[in-house]
Amino acid sequence: MENFKKYKVLLVLTPVVIVGVFLFFSRMYHNDIKALKGFLASYVTFDKAISDFSISKTDDLESNAGNAVIDLSAKASLRLSSLIKNDAGLMDQALEAANLARRELESLRIYKNGIQSQNAELDGFAEEYRVLTGKRKAAFARFKGFSGTH
Repeated sequence: MENFKKYKVLLVLTPVVIVGVFLFFSRMYHNDIKALKGFLASYVTFDKAISDFSISKTDDLESNAGNAVIDLSAKASLRLSSLIKNDAGLMDQALEAANLARRELESLRIYKNGIQSQNAELDGFAEEYRVLTGKRKAAFARFKGFSGTH
């Protein structure tokens, strides 16, 4: 009986500590998944906004694309724990995709303004936009490859 009293505190604290550690890591993993889903949603929103803006130039569409790239950049600065496989690669590709998205929007704005001012360098602007779009989509494909969401 005396041995039981001696280890009673240990028997009570051990399950509490185990549950606490499990909940801590579970919460970290949940936050990582939430951050990844947020980035994916922001990317899809940006992709739709830039596609709409490339088809037609209105202030609303340009504003939507600008807001989408701001949101994408904010979500791309995610910090993942080591509980997620390929965490470093995911973070790098998210930042790269957001940077390319920002540059792509700037390039499209320059191209659209060049059309209005009848600038002679339109072919160069169009080619730069096309190349940046391809690079952004490739960076996102690498992100999806790292995350396992093909």
